[in-house]
Amino acid sequence: MNFELSEDQASVMSALDSILASFKDSPVEPVSHAYADALAHALAESGFLGIAHEEGFGPLDAALIVERVARVPQVIEIAASTLVAGAIGLVPNGQPIALASGDALAPARFLPLAGHLVVLQNDHADIITPDPAQVTLVDSLLAYPYGRLLSLDGATVERFEDAGLVRRRWRVGIAAEAAGCMASALDTIVEHVTTRYAFGRPLGSLQAIQHRLAMAAETVESARWLAMRAAWADNDAEAAIAAGFVQMRIAGFTYDLHQFAGAMGLTLEFPLHFWTYRLRALAGELGGSSGQALAAADATWGVAA
Repeated sequence: MNFELSEDQASVMSALDSILASFKDSPVEPVSHAYADALAHALAESGFLGIAHEEGFGPLDAALIVERVARVPQVIEIAASTLVAGAIGLVPNGQPIALASGDALAPARFLPLAGHLVVLQNDHADIITPDPAQVTLVDSLLAYPYGRLLSLDGATVERFEDAGLVRRRWRVGIAAEAAGCMASALDTIVEHVTTRYAFGRPLGSLQAIQHRLAMAAETVESARWLAMRAAWADNDAEAAIAAGFVQMRIAGFTYDLHQFAGAMGLTLEFPLHFWTYRLRALAGELGGSSGQALAAADATWGVAA
């Protein structure tokens, strides 16, 4: 099943594609932990980051933007800014917003550059404005800048009471961002197996590869539409199902694509890692696929689960 964008959505996505066209080249560094500051500010200045709270728009439009931005090889924080920030009273301005669960001192994506750290607790969320002197960089190969707080000294902390809203939007963000990464990763491999020859014919003509590419394409489409449905429904069960599905598929999906690239897929010169490294980071967020399965069961059946 496929769906057409509304006229407003089509206009928004066309304008977004015009901006992203300048950022489709791979970053200079093979593994980019650098934040694409120019892209983030271009999106903020054009109003894309706050679209979920514009009249006539909502979380679905934000998820469409997250998925499309995740397709470029440049790394920016997009999901928290579009899906979480406005809902908790923050104004997205192109500076990253970091998300963490339970422990404010645990490593978090984007924290070295973040203006705010949102720490999800069981029944509320803490919105922390950290002292930059208390933030340290964490070494990682996962294509995101990771950092952690050394302490809460010098930080301000505000309490946001609706933990469920933060958790739900975070899950939608995971699903949409992963779907976008998967789409570009698959495009990269399809181009590779079309132009790479073995035994006198393209790799993509081999039936075994075709079958697994078809399974990968099914994963990409399913991940995208589950993410969009979750954003449209904006409820706990759909969000957990969408995040859980994509997290469950990430390991097999990335394994197959790297295998199709052969030894080249293990080099940093081949662009596949710009998306698969991000996917491996997303696979474990908010408890991973098992955590989402439990959350989906709880949201659907409650105590009976």
